[in-house]
Amino acid sequence: MFWRRHRTISLLAAMGLMLACLPTLGPASAPIPTFDANAPLTAIVLTAGAAATQTAANQPPTATLIPNTNTPLPTLTATPTFLFALPTPSLPPTQIPLGVSGRKYECQVLKTEPGFAIPVSQAFIGKWLIANIGTSEWDGNNADYHYLEGDKFHLQSAYDFSVSVAPGVTVELPVDMQAPSTPGTYTSHWRIRIGKNDFCPLEITITVV
Repeated sequence: MFWRRHRTISLLAAMGLMLACLPTLGPASAPIPTFDANAPLTAIVLTAGAAATQTAANQPPTATLIPNTNTPLPTLTATPTFLFALPTPSLPPTQIPLGVSGRKYECQVLKTEPGFAIPVSQAFIGKWLIANIGTSEWDGNNADYHYLEGDKFHLQSAYDFSVSVAPGVTVELPVDMQAPSTPGTYTSHWRIRIGKNDFCPLEITITVV
């Protein structure tokens, strides 16, 4: 009896000692999460989706083509423009309208040269372009032109006609001249002579500088 009691007490004491040696238990630990076999696949899908979203965000904006809605312009038809250039009447000396005289001997002076200033003491040729507007021909064997009066700056005072001049025909009468040594304006007068007929006043004025 004593031995059984002693064994019971010893057992209780041993159990109390064991309980005293156990660490104080804290709050219950969190349960270990259950492993999901699809978790890796889900993570891969999510990562790929995020990467695609980020790639799309970094892409440059895509230009949107807008269809051309311009209305075509009407085709212009060229309208011909006609320009009429009317020639300015400019008749050469041989086509200048000539007068008609009932006289046997008559002339028309068409042009006198020179028409510019002459330096002092310079030699030059003075001339007249004239037309026979009389009724008779000027016979080259019997016609001449000569100095009559005025300033003397000619080198020769008379010249024979080199040709005969029929009515309505023009002829040029040149004279060798030399400008005076003093600047100024000078005028010389000449005539045509056929036999005893002196006609056709020929005047030449020069400016000497």
